[in-house]
Parts: sequence; structure tokens; C-alpha cells
Amino acid sequence: MKICAISPLIGPAFQRMGHEVVNFWPRETLFDLAAALAERAFVPDLIFQEESLGPRVILGGLQRFSCPKIFWSLDTHLNLFWQRFYFRLFDGVLTPHVSILQNALRAPHPALGRMAMFGPERPWRPFAERGRDVGFVGRLTEQRLLRKWLVQFLVERYSAEAAQDLTFQGMLDFYGDTRLAPNEALLSEVNFRLVEAAGCGCLVLSQDVGPDQDVLFARGREIETYAHVLELQALLDHYRARPDEAERLGRAAWERVRREHLVGHRCQSVLDFAAGLSPAALRGAEAEAAYWLSLTHLRRAGMFSATAEGLGRALAQLPPTPEVLTALMTLAVENGSRDEALIFLCRILAEGVHPEQLDVNLAGSMGGVLLEDWNVARQFWFRHASAHKKDAAQPESPARLCQLWAKELATAGRLGSAGFQYDSAAHLPRAAVECLYQAQRLDPGDLEIPRRLVALTSNMRGYDFTRLGHLSHLSLHSPKDWRTGLRLGMAGLTAYRLEAGLEEILLARRNAVDQGKEDSFRSTLSALDSRGFVLAALRKRGAA
Repeated sequence: MKICAISPLIGPAFQRMGHEVVNFWPRETLFDLAAALAERAFVPDLIFQEESLGPRVILGGLQRFSCPKIFWSLDTHLNLFWQRFYFRLFDGVLTPHVSILQNALRAPHPALGRMAMFGPERPWRPFAERGRDVGFVGRLTEQRLLRKWLVQFLVERYSAEAAQDLTFQGMLDFYGDTRLAPNEALLSEVNFRLVEAAGCGCLVLSQDVGPDQDVLFARGREIETYAHVLELQALLDHYRARPDEAERLGRAAWERVRREHLVGHRCQSVLDFAAGLSPAALRGAEAEAAYWLSLTHLRRAGMFSATAEGLGRALAQLPPTPEVLTALMTLAVENGSRDEALIFLCRILAEGVHPEQLDVNLAGSMGGVLLEDWNVARQFWFRHASAHKKDAAQPESPARLCQLWAKELATAGRLGSAGFQYDSAAHLPRAAVECLYQAQRLDPGDLEIPRRLVALTSNMRGYDFTRLGHLSHLSLHSPKDWRTGLRLGMAGLTAYRLEAGLEEILLARRNAVDQGKEDSFRSTLSALDSRGFVLAALRKRGAA
């Protein structure tokens, strides 16, 4: 098979399998694939692009090829805000994060398949020959406070060794000398560390991130999982005292990697997936729109250098679909002059363009808020309600309007935009949590807003740190509210703050006892910590 691979590792592996491969690994965002292949007189039977975790790469000329086209989205959890458009240029999308895409993509979309990063092929090393009990490899910065708190806990309690900025080989050697490898992911997702450490024979103690992880390794037989720092502590204490048992799980995970998760297995998965694909990539104006929308959202996130005017001109040449119009509105409000942006929004109102489309009405309404034109902001809200035959609530303030939009978006399943660094002073909100952040900027004294943020993010991955901040804010204003205090303590435990979390829970219990609500406290705690680790910790401290 003739394969065009945009991948530094999968491409050479295809070659070792005997395929004819042309491999690229561009470092610039815009790469004209059609021109590059024409220069080599290479007509592929398959195009495979691996997501670049450095500069994002957008391929030009994909429409010119009729062969199957596959995109491997490795950081879907961080990049879905732009990849949802780029996916449309492919017939199939592979990802470790199938559960995210199944819930986030609207039909029609390319075929979806599961493929996590492959593990290293390393010889087995017995635990008795390893010199390190507990080790962690990962970047430690002030922007990753949960990871910083995890490492502090591991070092203080277990004299763990933490390393960063290692070479790839250095990282593998580090894991090869480590018995227990706690895992932490930025947004509670399947990450590279899982298969890297398992491939080196470590017993991985990972966050419980659900089915995307469960299909890779079996809990209790190959890896262990935890929900918060008390569970992690119990696992570390258990397996440090039972090295033979830890070695048995570590070896089982190592064998699973060698059996299913090496680079050759991933290559075969790509070929099997490609064989079952039907043509799904967009063509014509729809493909052009997907291309330019991808670049627009990359530019909005600061990942692509281009002028708003240039992108606006390209989008203006396309049919004014709701997505294209929303992108044009967003560019105008976030980058243009206030007067020109308002003229554009008012023209959309006057012409009645796409009155039923949520994204268009949201962009117009929130554009009015950001541009401080209350009349425009309300008109788009009422237009949305009228088109959907709803009794429109009367927003009495811009902050209240943002809360109403947050409710609409939550109902539509648009809860968050993980990965996009939203700035409420500069960006139009596109998800429920962003609308609430905008409301908080406008009315920071309204405690209902952080309450709604806590409720909204309670089951959302990747919001542990922000939820901790919202609960802390609420607790300061209501120090006797034992329910808030209990949730604050549990959030602290999830964020690896063992002592601070338990202190908050102890304070919440005292408040509950003083109010005659100890039974309610216990039942609520049982619901939040079904396995009973917190209650056991309280008993040890004579507080339960």
C-alpha cells in the first residue's frame, strides 16, 4: 500500500511493515500536502495525519485525494474547539478519547475509532532490581497546581522522586527503575504517561477516568485507580507493603502493552479502520468552510498567526451558513472596531438572518454585552426565544442575560470548552461555563453565579481546580454552611490537598453537629465518598 503519513513514528513503522511510505512532519501550521505529494509524484492509497502536539498543522489540498483520509486526534480534550471543524476534512478520526467525541460531535461527522498512544517495547525488569519505590515524570509549573500538589504529597509522604525535562529515553529509563507510578492528567483523560509507565512495567496508579481507560487496562488486575488523594494514599500504602502483589499487576500491564499496545498494533489498527471507511470527507464549499473555520478558531486561541481581516475576507467568500456567520460575528466583535461590529450585528437583526440558530443568536447577544449595547444584546435573546416559541425571560441586567444563556447552553449539552483559554474580557462565550464566567465578571458579588458554576462543573472533567476556587469563595461568605464546607473539603482531596481537605471536612462536620444535622452530614458524605475512605480518616482522628 502507498501511504502518506504525517507522523514521525507511525510512518517509519508502516515502512517496516513493507508499505511504500512518504512521510512528512511539518513544523509550520499551513502545509500544502497536495503540492508536496505532486512534487514527489506520489499518489497515496491512504493519508494518515497524527496530531502535532507542538505547532498545530492544517493540511491543504485534502480535497484533491479520493483515498481514505484519517486524522489521529491525540489531545482531543484540549483541542476539540478547533478540531471539530478540521475533522470534517477526513473520512475517519481516531482518538483515545472516544467518550468525549461521542458526546460532543453533531451528526453528520466522520467515522470514529479508538486509538491511544502506543507504549514502549522494553525488556521486563523485576521489581527487586528497581531502585525507586515511587516516581513521577511530568512538567511542574504554576499553571499546573494540581500536579504540583500531587508531587508535594508524594515527596512528603513517600520520599518520591519527581523528574521533568527528561529525554524520551531518559523518561523510559526513569520508569524502568520505578515500581509505583502515580498518574495525573490535566483534564482527567487517558494520557501518554499511562501506556509509557505501564510499558516499562510499573504499577500505574491512575485517576479513574472511565471507559476510555478501562478498555486499555483492567482495573485491579493491571492498573489501579483512585478518585482522590485518600484513595491514592491507601493504594500506595497497600502496594508498598506488598511488593510481590504490586509486581504482579505491573507485569500484567507490561504484558498487555506487548500484546496490544505497541506501535505495530497501532499501525494495524489504522489499516483495519481504513478498510472499513466510507467516503465522508466534505468537498467543495463545505470543505473550504471547514478549513477556514479551523484556522479561525486556532487564531482565536493564539495558536495561529493571521489577521482577523484576512480570515474575515476568506470566510466572507463562503456561503453564509450559521457556523460561518457566527465566526464572522466573533471576529468582528473580538477584533474589529466597536462601531463596525455593532453595524454588522444590527444588519443581521434587520435582515433576519438565521433567526433559529442558537450559535448566531448567542454570538449576537453576547456581542452586544461585550460591546456594551444592551439593546442589541436583548434583541438577539428575544429573537432566539421567539424562533423556538419559548416564553422569553426578561433579563434585567447583562449578568442575568449571561445566566439565561448559560441555562440554554447547558440544556443543549454545551457545558464547557476544555482547552480553550477563555478570557471573559476579550472573548465571546460559546459554552455554559463561559457564559457564567462572563456573568461573574459583570456582577462579581452575585453568589448565585459561583453556586451555578459549582453545580455545572460537578461532573465535568478538568474543572477540579476552578471548582475548588468557587467553593472556597462560597465558604468564605457562608462559613456555617456545612454542605458547602463538605464539598470544599472533598474538592480539596480531589486536588491532592490531603490535610487542607480533611480540615474543611472536620469543620463542616462540627457545623453540622452544632445545627443538629449530623445524620444529614453522614448521608451526604457517603454519597460523595461511596467507598468510605473519608469516614475512615475521620475515625482515625476521633471525629466520627
